[in-house]
Amino acid sequence: MKQRLMRYLAGLDAAGKRSDGLIATLEAEARQDEANLEKIRRNVYGIFTALANADWAQAQKEPNPQEAFERLHTQRFERFPEPWRQRLAKAQSHGDVVTQTIEETKLKTVAQLWRLFEETEAEA
Repeated sequence: MKQRLMRYLAGLDAAGKRSDGLIATLEAEARQDEANLEKIRRNVYGIFTALANADWAQAQKEPNPQEAFERLHTQRFERFPEPWRQRLAKAQSHGDVVTQTIEETKLKTVAQLWRLFEETEAEA
């Protein structure tokens, strides 16, 4: 299990580093709007890194840490983005394109991280 967690955290770290590089490139090209969206993605990577570490720490207190981590972190993917989904729906109903774009970016990043999480499970 610890190996899976390490692969998952390494994937999150790699995504964050790619994001940092892309932000630097976009800013150098004066593409600030795109850089700002990439910053949002990078923040989501950071959030899920912290959540994974917290879930692992909590899982260590349970009789079967592997199952506990799977359960806890899967719940994060279901519950944590809910306010973002709600904000997206509200932005869509009000025609707020800026907020809609931001919330869609967050949710697409979460979907990407879910695929990463599933891939690390398959490698276990």
